[in-house]
Amino acid sequence: MTMGSGGSGRAVFRTGWGVILTTAGAAIGLGNIWRFPYMMGEHGGLAFLVLYLGLVVAFGIPGLMAEYALGRHTRRGPVGAFHGAGMPGAKFFSGLLLVTIVMAASYYGVVLAEVLHQAVRFGLGALRAGAPAVGEQGFAASMAWVVITVGLSGTAIALGLRTGIERLSTLVLPVFFVMFVALIVYVLGQDGAIEGLRQFLRPRLDDLTPATTLAALGQAVFSLGLGGTLMVMYGSYMRDHDSIPRIAIGTAGADVAAALLAGMLIVPAVFAVGVPLDSGPALLFTVMPKVFQGMPAGSVLGATFFLSVFLVGLLSLIAAYQVAVGAAVDVLGWSRVKGVVALAALQLVLSVPAVLLSGYIGVSDLVWGTTMMPVGSALAVVALAWFVGRAKALEEIGRRSRMPVTPLLLYWIKYVLPIGIAVILVYGWWDALSSD
Repeated sequence: MTMGSGGSGRAVFRTGWGVILTTAGAAIGLGNIWRFPYMMGEHGGLAFLVLYLGLVVAFGIPGLMAEYALGRHTRRGPVGAFHGAGMPGAKFFSGLLLVTIVMAASYYGVVLAEVLHQAVRFGLGALRAGAPAVGEQGFAASMAWVVITVGLSGTAIALGLRTGIERLSTLVLPVFFVMFVALIVYVLGQDGAIEGLRQFLRPRLDDLTPATTLAALGQAVFSLGLGGTLMVMYGSYMRDHDSIPRIAIGTAGADVAAALLAGMLIVPAVFAVGVPLDSGPALLFTVMPKVFQGMPAGSVLGATFFLSVFLVGLLSLIAAYQVAVGAAVDVLGWSRVKGVVALAALQLVLSVPAVLLSGYIGVSDLVWGTTMMPVGSALAVVALAWFVGRAKALEEIGRRSRMPVTPLLLYWIKYVLPIGIAVILVYGWWDALSSD
């Protein structure tokens, strides 16, 4: 492998497209396919969508730049990056973010395992009417699928950055986008789909609440893979001549495209098959099986759909595992294989509540996804803008960039992002608790 500059000995990506596809793969995952449609259904539809898009531009892209720059500047994963930036309390904050990503991966892996389960069921032509939902019979018996999912993720990590992660990303994403576009064309042709989409997209200003803004922020951060972990790690693998603004915009663009495609597929399908849009985390598993049941060659298409969703979701899980394994290698001095085995064992234990307890995934997603990942992103921004320093931060972000990188960008990252995230978190939680 090509090594990082400055004699760091750290592996780096092979190509510029490999960087974008890998970071986009880590960002897209189930955050857009599984999480985005049900979050949009629970939080006001169009109001949520508009807030989400605005927050991606205002918070997401600058946040990606900051996390990439922090990782590349320090040439370390999140555990070492905060210390390398000279941030006080670095050990505590990096430990907190490591716990966050491990906990988020534990329930995310269970959802991903059910996607694989559905792919196999379609492939065998054994799907019954009304697919099992999260927490109901069928899903509770999926521990075997969790073992397979964790094993595949661990194998990709063990193969390394280029052979495992980068190569898988470049193969999976094109297939995913082609499959989704074809399915959207079919679904929009079903009775009631277009009219349902129009009703759903009618603006309702009373849906613009602090709780909706909190949900939109959590979705933007979750779907982009922000949180001071995944993108800091991938930033540490970027080459010195990679343009951080270009990669950040490319990652965010692919992520938003995937979210919009997921919405255009699942929302019309909801109205076409008559499933409540506010069904929560189970939405993907209650809508799409019914869509495929009514299609010619539905078993083949269903298997292909769920397999493509599984593979793109696997890219996000692999990124999360890479953070934890990287910490074991960098801090504890473990071999990569030892780190993978230890993490796999831990993930299997942590996944048990998500498999057995109804409602556990929704609560965990609120705590670790909607709340703690924005906190982690704010911490990464603070580490770069306040402790790496203005001159070094601007140099890192602006290196080889064709776009103008001015001090105004750093002021935005330094002040607006952390303060904005804090305000949204406080008012969002206050609104959510007071409404209960």
